[in-house]
Amino acid sequence: MGYPSQPQGPYGQQPPSQPYGYSGPQPQPGYGQPPTPPPPPRRSNTGLILTLAIGIPLLLLGGCAAVVLVFAPSSRDAVVTEADPGREAVLPSSQPSAEQAQEQQPAQQQPSTATVGGSITLEGMDPGLKMTVTVTRVVDPATGDQFSKPQTGKRLVGVEVTLANAGTAVYSDSPTNGAMLIDGEGQQYRSTYHTVQEGQGFGGSATINTGDSRKGVIVFEVPESAKLGKLQFGLDSGFADQKGEWTLS
Repeated sequence: MGYPSQPQGPYGQQPPSQPYGYSGPQPQPGYGQPPTPPPPPRRSNTGLILTLAIGIPLLLLGGCAAVVLVFAPSSRDAVVTEADPGREAVLPSSQPSAEQAQEQQPAQQQPSTATVGGSITLEGMDPGLKMTVTVTRVVDPATGDQFSKPQTGKRLVGVEVTLANAGTAVYSDSPTNGAMLIDGEGQQYRSTYHTVQEGQGFGGSATINTGDSRKGVIVFEVPESAKLGKLQFGLDSGFADQKGEWTLS
């Protein structure tokens, strides 16, 4: 007993026909091949749409917050460093202003000038040392005593000076050390140890209290041909910055 034979077409055995409307897997040609699996179901885009709808606004908000954080320190610095309209701005430079530089300089750098009979108030290195100096007269030529004779070709000149203490510190110095005679050619001469008959010297040094004064003759030895120009005088044996000058001719 056998199975009935299957109908064959011109190309071999044909697969059985499927009823109308069948949508299942179609048999593949050839005997014994597995059926083709059905296509995967279509994925839904609902989750992606929700993610984008929620994530994009969050990203935008986060970006705005980052911009605020980045620019906030700059705005704060600008407010702090902005000059107050009612207050003078402080310069960051280490160099002093013109007013400060003027205050730091000595009260008077250039020598003060006067003529014979005039007075000049000079300041010493001590802030409380202040003396009013007056050139009262000039003796030219001056006459030396028997022990004070000028060298050959030179003559003696006596300049009488009055020193008055106008400060708060005691003056204690040698006035002759701070005096310098300058001739018409610009040559300068220091005082000498000579004494003259026309007046008494300071005796080497002087101590003058506040409100007190001293007078003495300072003697110079100059060439016979020299023309007197001016006397220059300074406190602290001439080391003080401020100098006074008196025209002698």
